[in-house]
Amino acid sequence: MKKNNNSHFKIKSLNKEKIFNKLSKFFHIYNIKENSDFTEFEIDESDSIKVEKFLQENRTNILEIKHNGLKYKLFKILKMWGIISGCVLSLVFCFLQNLFVWKIDVWGCESLNKSEVISFVKNNFSNIYKGSIDTKAIEIELKNNFENISSVSVAIVGQSLIININEAVIPDEMQGKFEPLLSEYDGLITSVDLVQGTANVKVGDIVKKGDVLVYPYIVDGDGDKMPVQPKAEIKAEVWIKSEETFYEYQIKEVRTGKKIECSSVSLFGIEIYSNTNNNKFENYQMEKNSVFLAKNNFLPLLYTKITFYETKTIEIERNFEDEKENIIEKLRQNSLIYLAGNEIILSENYNINESNGVYFISFILTVEKDIGEGYGYQFPQS
Repeated sequence: MKKNNNSHFKIKSLNKEKIFNKLSKFFHIYNIKENSDFTEFEIDESDSIKVEKFLQENRTNILEIKHNGLKYKLFKILKMWGIISGCVLSLVFCFLQNLFVWKIDVWGCESLNKSEVISFVKNNFSNIYKGSIDTKAIEIELKNNFENISSVSVAIVGQSLIININEAVIPDEMQGKFEPLLSEYDGLITSVDLVQGTANVKVGDIVKKGDVLVYPYIVDGDGDKMPVQPKAEIKAEVWIKSEETFYEYQIKEVRTGKKIECSSVSLFGIEIYSNTNNNKFENYQMEKNSVFLAKNNFLPLLYTKITFYETKTIEIERNFEDEKENIIEKLRQNSLIYLAGNEIILSENYNINESNGVYFISFILTVEKDIGEGYGYQFPQS
């Protein structure tokens, strides 16, 4: 007799009689069919899981399991329609997101900053719907607001807004605005060899980093200033300083090595997946990192990971005299890395100041350097 909801088993076993004797004690078995290779039988669908487990425990080879009845037909229909619905929704979503621009690419920039161009477009043309983007208006505004742009074309390609820029080439006769020659170091001027421009320092002057060494002009016989490119060779005794603070007693927060991680995935700011673990640490440090799952994915899926690191407070006691020589040598090495191969060290000094167990150590190298050799930066004339 075949019931509406049943499960059909096909098995292979060397001890078929023993298996069926055990099964018949607990389950209703019907429609048994045997041949030399396998045996088929049917049971009530409600017993299928128990029978399957029984066969596995008795080392019976299960060749096939089929479920019949209205319940499973409905399940198949629902599964099929679920797949179809998912495909339709994916196609609809793909179509909808293709109507928008998600990325701005800038081509042809050499002196222009790409980030500035992108920020300008985003701030002044914030609409990302393709049908509302006026590429001609973007071209006009870019030319009006960036002097270095000779010509520009804007086009929508796929889901990107492509901005192709040709920068203007400024003729030599239009180049006439120069910046002064500045000092890159603190030091004492030891020699000045002016080539072009107006010197602002002389031998024996003390200058700081950023001070003007040579102005970008000369004064003619009528007292008028004529712009020129400043050129000079200026040497100075430069002071290169490295510093460190040493604590004999210090309370410090360190990580214990234990951590708890949480993660989530969001789409358009809406969280669609979350794996959250409760932070049970009393003292902790938190790090948060967010990245897009795929660089070229048309769906802007944002993956966020938060890590909680357990911390504890420890006390550190150190003796300055034990570490003094190592600290001074470390500061010396830190200063030496700023030297070029042909520079001469004139002197080496260090100072130590102490207050309530806190030591302030500074190491000073005095070096002869060329601080003004070169040219002032040149800008196009506005």
